[in-house]
Amino acid sequence: MKLDDLLGLLFFLFFILAPVIKGLLKREAPLETELLPPPPPPPPEEEPEKKAKPPRPRPVVVAAPSPGAEPESQPAPERKRRKKKRRTLRVSPGGILEGIVWHEILSEPRGKRPWKPKR
Repeated sequence: MKLDDLLGLLFFLFFILAPVIKGLLKREAPLETELLPPPPPPPPEEEPEKKAKPPRPRPVVVAAPSPGAEPESQPAPERKRRKKKRRTLRVSPGGILEGIVWHEILSEPRGKRPWKPKR
C-alpha cells in the first residue's frame, strides 16, 4: 500500500464514513416528525388614519421687464481662489492599507507582469 492510498483511506474513514455512522447511531425522531407546521399568517394591520397633506405653494408669475427700462448692472462678485488641498501620506494602519489597495489597482495586471523564478 502506498502513502497516497493510505491517506485516501484515512480521509474516507474520518470525513465520510464517521459522520454517516454518527448520524445513524443517534436516536432521534426522523426528519418528517421534526418539521413544525408553518406559523399562521399575521393578522392584517389596520390602515392608519390618512394624514392631510399641506397644500402645495402655487408658482408665482413674474412680469417681464418693460422694454424701455435699463437692467441694473451690478459688478460681478470676485471669486476667491481656493487653495488646492495637498494630499499627504497617512501613516495610520487605514492609510497604509488604502495605499496597498490603490497600488494593486493601479499596477500592471498580474498576468502581464514578467515572471521571476523562485530560487
